[in-house]
Amino acid sequence: MENMICEDNVILRIHQLHKHFGSLQVLKGIDLEVHKGEVVAVIGPSGSGKSTMLRCLNRLEIIDGGSIEIKGEFLASENEVGRATYASTAKARELLSCMGMVFQQFNLFPHMTVLENLLEAPIQVKKRNKDEILPEVEELLRKVGLFDKRDAYPSRLSGGQQQRVAIARALAMKPDIMLFDEPTSALDPELTGEVLKTMRALALEHMTMVVVTHEMAFAREAANRVIFMADGNIIEQGAPQPFFAAPKEERTIAFLKNML
Repeated sequence: MENMICEDNVILRIHQLHKHFGSLQVLKGIDLEVHKGEVVAVIGPSGSGKSTMLRCLNRLEIIDGGSIEIKGEFLASENEVGRATYASTAKARELLSCMGMVFQQFNLFPHMTVLENLLEAPIQVKKRNKDEILPEVEELLRKVGLFDKRDAYPSRLSGGQQQRVAIARALAMKPDIMLFDEPTSALDPELTGEVLKTMRALALEHMTMVVVTHEMAFAREAANRVIFMADGNIIEQGAPQPFFAAPKEERTIAFLKNML
């Protein structure tokens, strides 16, 4: 993908991010900047800390050290003794509402129709009027190719369709950043393509995206930048073409050799 990113327009900044689970150090000082409109693909072996990093961004995990900055404001910052402290509840809620997240599992409400799944958060969280947002969510369903399933329940959908509904549901909150945690890993290969097609369309619209993925073709074709993580560290990163054609680090070379 052609890089059209303004280098000064940082929308997400992580500095020296540390996370432990007991005695296990999962993130060992991650530094990362994401620019508005950039698509960042995060790849690496299982256990490298990729999903944990995403969960820290969305405060699904509490960090132990470092800082997280969203749109120029701190969600978490380091105090004088080096411990991470979070913004007030109100400020944290405001900053977290800037991010949408799509998980490996679809996490749709089974007792709600597709349309009701999309309407729920804007009405309950943002206190918006149903009549006002109905045209917006219907357009999102058209966008992901599922308008005809608006009255269906999740159990009647394929895994690929459920994941596309989950993407539309996240977009219904009008996020500035979309986080994807291996969104195709729970899907059969034949269903993976329809989800990646939806994500590629978002990339072409310059939606800011951080995508943890094992889909190397997506990383190569849709990302502006590819990041390789291993053992809780960012080992190497770069634009897709040089990254895949001539990786520099031995760990990256070995990983790509097994994946490609």
